[in-house]
Amino acid sequence: MKYLLDSNIIIYHLNGDQTATEFIRKNIDNCAISQITYIEVLSFDFKDENERAEVREFLELLDIFDTSKAIAIQCLKNRKNRKIKIPDNLIASTAQKNNLTLVTRNTDDFKNLNVKIINIFEVSAL
Repeated sequence: MKYLLDSNIIIYHLNGDQTATEFIRKNIDNCAISQITYIEVLSFDFKDENERAEVREFLELLDIFDTSKAIAIQCLKNRKNRKIKIPDNLIASTAQKNNLTLVTRNTDDFKNLNVKIINIFEVSAL
C-alpha cells in the first residue's frame, strides 16, 4: 500500500472531478483511507439512502485504517509541532504511522508535520 486518500480527494471523485477519479482509478490497488475519512464522507447529505449505500460500497473497496494507540501518540506529537484540527491530525498520523503518502489538495493543512504529501492537482506531482 502506498497512498492514503484525504477526504477531499474522495469528495472530488464523488463530485465527478476527473483528476481525482483518474488518480483513484490508476492507483486503486495502492489506495487506502483512514477511519476518519470514512466517517467524514458518509456524514455528508445524500439525495437518498441508495446514494449513501453506493458511496459506502465504494469506500469499502479501499483498505480502511482504524485508529490505534500508536496513531493517538503520533497525534499528540504532531500537536506539539503545530495546532491542527483533530480530523486532519488523525489522517496525517495514520499516514505517518503506516508509512503512506497522503494524497490531498489541502497541503497547507498538513504543513510542518513530517508527512509525505502529494497534491494530484499540481502538474509537478504527477
